[in-house]
Amino acid sequence: MEINRIQTLFDKYRDNYRLSCKPATESQLQEFRRNCMDYGVPAEIMDELVAYFRINNNFFGYFECDDILIFEWYEQGCLWLGQRDLWTFRCLLEKHKYAIGDASEDSFGEDYEFDTIEEMLQAFLSGEKI
Repeated sequence: MEINRIQTLFDKYRDNYRLSCKPATESQLQEFRRNCMDYGVPAEIMDELVAYFRINNNFFGYFECDDILIFEWYEQGCLWLGQRDLWTFRCLLEKHKYAIGDASEDSFGEDYEFDTIEEMLQAFLSGEKI
């Protein structure tokens, strides 16, 4: 994941959302990795999220990567990445997808499930999926 692509995406929608990239510290990333290993998060997903958190340490100002609440829904098969208004951002572990849903739905359906974090953010920020 390239910082330029995420920053460009955030810059494009800066007027609609208060967006900025603030990288996680190395200490926060280590704590996130430790939590992922403790919970048994697949290494590939952990690596993708670490790459994102190196660029931006939250999803819309919600959790920073060392916040244990990210793992609150692990038993239900997902990581809770963040929230924006009524929209919930999750990583669906079994499907290895990044999804937009709400408090009661992991995702609103396959059209709201994405292969990458960047695709999920693009769909949300553009208004395409909200």
